[in-house]
Amino acid sequence: MNKFDRYKEILFSTLSEITSLIIAGNDRKMIFQKLLDCSLIVLEAERVYLLELDGDRIVKYSKSSASGPGADISIEKISETTGLRDWMLREGADVRRFRRGGELAFDLPYLTTRYLGDSEPGRVIISAPLVAKKSMFGLLLAMHREDGGLYASEDIHLITILANQAAIAMENAILYQKLEQDAITDGLTNVYNYRFLMSSLESEIKRARRFKQVFSFVMLDVDNLKDYNDRLGHLSGSQALKEIAEIIRTTCRDIDLVSKYGGDEFGILLPQTSLSGAKKVTRRVLDAIRKHAFDGRTLGLLTASAGTACFPKDGSTAKQIISSADKALYQAKRSGKDAVCTTENLVLDPTD
Repeated sequence: MNKFDRYKEILFSTLSEITSLIIAGNDRKMIFQKLLDCSLIVLEAERVYLLELDGDRIVKYSKSSASGPGADISIEKISETTGLRDWMLREGADVRRFRRGGELAFDLPYLTTRYLGDSEPGRVIISAPLVAKKSMFGLLLAMHREDGGLYASEDIHLITILANQAAIAMENAILYQKLEQDAITDGLTNVYNYRFLMSSLESEIKRARRFKQVFSFVMLDVDNLKDYNDRLGHLSGSQALKEIAEIIRTTCRDIDLVSKYGGDEFGILLPQTSLSGAKKVTRRVLDAIRKHAFDGRTLGLLTASAGTACFPKDGSTAKQIISSADKALYQAKRSGKDAVCTTENLVLDPTD
């Protein structure tokens, strides 16, 4: 058996393992670990890189032959500021063999020097795009054959198979993440749904008990949404709910959890926040809603009212916390709407 046939055996054995990992729903790091280990062997490379397009960023996975097959891959997130992503989409769509500064020169601006840490001229590099269903997910590169030779047509065949498998792994990971996200997201407003809110409340109660901390919960209800729907139509009402969800999300902190609770109600979980702190946050949210021009029309067409409750003062279970916030919300509605009420003057029903 010649060397190329032996490498093909290693390659297809690895691909079988990767396929099993994909089916089992394993994370991409484990999959890329196998793929880069295999790439080092079959391409006889000193170092291999997988550059993943991730929105406006690039995630660089790399592995050196010197680190050994069991060593972890290196992962670095690169903020896209120099056009590397555009270059990859424009120039990286074909399998390439090239040598920096040599006859096979191919311009890789800033790629090998700035991002791959290679400053030596004459490096031999082979690259292949990660493409699945006409979408480009990234680039696989192998640098500098260990024997110092050029990459041959057989190597192009091998790196193409590896790149295709990496693309499939990325595509499946993205699909799996989307399915997971859809399961916990409200389809209309794109904030979390009721089921995820309840699960998060239970988790936050356990965390707050363990670390002896407080948290607050806000129940927010859109005022006069029915009248708004009657005047402008239900499509406008649905659009208004989307905009209100975005207003809440952008007004709150990154650690806060915004969810759709019911038809025109939202639940906001504020970790490590006292009742007075929750009231301030909620007031900012209500002010932003009142000042927003819904449907491109005049201000003040829609407002919101809210009730806040705090753990552990206002309840020790998710049901009790929600009930307390709901009672405060009812009082805010009775007080004239566009208002926030806390539980400070409310009495909990001991049966809740």
